[in-house]
Amino acid sequence: MNYSLWILTAGLLIFSFSKSKETTLLALKKAYQKLQKILPRFLLIMSGFALIITFVSPELMNKYIGIESGIKGIATALGIGSISIMSGFAAFPLCAALRVEGIPYYIIAAFSVSLMSVGVVTFPLEKKFLGTKVAIVRNVLAFAVTIVVVIVMKIVFGE
Repeated sequence: MNYSLWILTAGLLIFSFSKSKETTLLALKKAYQKLQKILPRFLLIMSGFALIITFVSPELMNKYIGIESGIKGIATALGIGSISIMSGFAAFPLCAALRVEGIPYYIIAAFSVSLMSVGVVTFPLEKKFLGTKVAIVRNVLAFAVTIVVVIVMKIVFGE
């Protein structure tokens, strides 16, 4: 395991503490409060993914989103990603688990990019605060960018 990031973090924390004890303690307190809010959701999401990965057979996954699934696999990944919503901290471990199951990078890209950028679930909220036209344009552009990312990933990884 590479400990350089831990060492760098500890060094910067010590440096921050030496500059302002009060500000550093306040920042650590806020970080801890955020962790307390995020951790239950993160554990729930990861448990759900673990169950899915455990109980959905690799054959079934490969049938719908595997290398041989082609355009249907891309459409499935885009659809599931677009109607779901998740932040990167939860999406990336799921994508790693999908990769272990043999799902190609371009389909993982379709899923993860649409998951974090296309907001079917959040559309009513976006519509309320941004207006219908802006919400539609934002989602259409996010979907188009996702398709471009998928094409680039397919070319780059040659899957």
